[in-house]
Amino acid sequence: MRIFLFILFLPLFISVQASDTAEVYLLAGQSNMQGIGKLKNLKDKPSFKRTFFWNGKEFEAMTPGKTKTSTRNGEFGPEMGFAHVLEASPGKKIYLIKFHASGQPLHHGWDRYKWIGGKPAPNRKNFYPGQSRSDNEAGLHYQSMRKIFDAALKSLKEQKVQYEVKGILWMQGEQDSKNEISASEYGKSLRLLKKRLQEDLNSGEVPFIFGQVLPYEPALKRFTHRHVIRQVMADADSRSGKDGAIPNVWMVSTDKMSLLKDKVHYSAEGQWLLGKAMAITMLESLKKNAHK
Repeated sequence: MRIFLFILFLPLFISVQASDTAEVYLLAGQSNMQGIGKLKNLKDKPSFKRTFFWNGKEFEAMTPGKTKTSTRNGEFGPEMGFAHVLEASPGKKIYLIKFHASGQPLHHGWDRYKWIGGKPAPNRKNFYPGQSRSDNEAGLHYQSMRKIFDAALKSLKEQKVQYEVKGILWMQGEQDSKNEISASEYGKSLRLLKKRLQEDLNSGEVPFIFGQVLPYEPALKRFTHRHVIRQVMADADSRSGKDGAIPNVWMVSTDKMSLLKDKVHYSAEGQWLLGKAMAITMLESLKKNAHK
C-alpha cells in the first residue's frame, strides 16, 4: 500500500519540484537594448512581483524607478515590457541578465566604429563570438558580455537557485548596416552568435528572439545598407521559408513602434511595445518547442 501511494503521488511531487525552477533570460545588444526610453513618459507604470534583475553584483527585485536597468536612472529598455508580459499570469521567478554596448557591431570586420575587414583578429571591439570559448579572436564586447552572464549564473548557483536558461533576446544591427559585407553577412553572424552563446552558457537549444532594426523610412544616410540588413534579418527568421532561415530564431518587427526624434532610438512607448512583442514571441517559441 505504501509503495502504491508513493507511485500515485510521484507525478505530483515531480510537478511541484519542476515549478520551482526559475527562468533565466539573457538580454544583449547595442543602444536599443540599453534603452533610452523615459519611465516618466510611460502611460502606465509597471510593477513586478517575481522578476529579478542582475545589477552587476547581485540580483535585485526589479523595481521601475529604483532598479538601474539602463545606463541612466529613469531610463529603460525592452526588459520592462518583456517582464510585464511574462508576469501576466502566475508562474516561476524570472531572472534577467542584460548587457549592452551602445553603437557596437557584431561582425568581426569591425573594430568599434572602424571597418577593417579581413579575417577575425584579437582585440577588436565587436560582438564576434569566436569559434570556441578559448578563441582569443572573439570580440572584446562578446568577452565582456560573457563575463557578465557567467558571473550572474554563478551567483544563482551559489545561492542554490535551481534555474533554466529559457531564451536569449538580441537587439542590435544598426552599426552592421553601415557596411555592405557586415550587412549581407548578418544572418551568418547571427547563426554563429546563437550557437556560441548556447555553448558558453551550457544552455542547450533555446529560442533566440531579435528585433528588426531601423524601421524609419527613408533610411538615414549613415545606414548605407539598411535595406540589405533588414531583408537578411527577415530571412533569418525560422518562419521565413527562405534559405537564410535559422532554426529557433525568431524576428520581431518594429515597424509600428514609435521612435524618438533621432529616428533610430525607440521612445518610451516604443520600448514598452518592443519588450512586449519579444515576450509574446518568446512564449510562442517556447510553446512550439514544447510540442516538438
